[in-house]
Amino acid sequence: MLHSTAQLGLIALLALGGAGMAANAYGTAADGLACGVSTSNANGMLSVEGVLQSPEALTGDYRFALKSQGAGGSSNINQGGQFSATPGMPVSLGKVSVNAGANIEVDFTITTGGKKYDCSQQFATQT
Repeated sequence: MLHSTAQLGLIALLALGGAGMAANAYGTAADGLACGVSTSNANGMLSVEGVLQSPEALTGDYRFALKSQGAGGSSNINQGGQFSATPGMPVSLGKVSVNAGANIEVDFTITTGGKKYDCSQQFATQT
């Protein structure tokens, strides 16, 4: 039992170290940006959209990648390019529709001002 506990402690320590490195590699919400993935269901389809909102004018590059797997098969979709954001206004950066029952995995990142932001979480607007 002690051996298992030690392994769990080591795993937890490594996970915390990895989280610290990830925090250094990516920008944070404290930079004033809000970005994430917005979803909606309609007519048996799931719409998945990358969204960015910034308090100031912003330009950069984005990558929106989605993997889906369901009863109808699987797909890998990659979108990306340059963007320009108007202060305070949400901007759509990539949008895909898949069957509502599909399992999806989204990787959405933006790069601006020399920083890379992981935006793969659920989007929440800034007020």
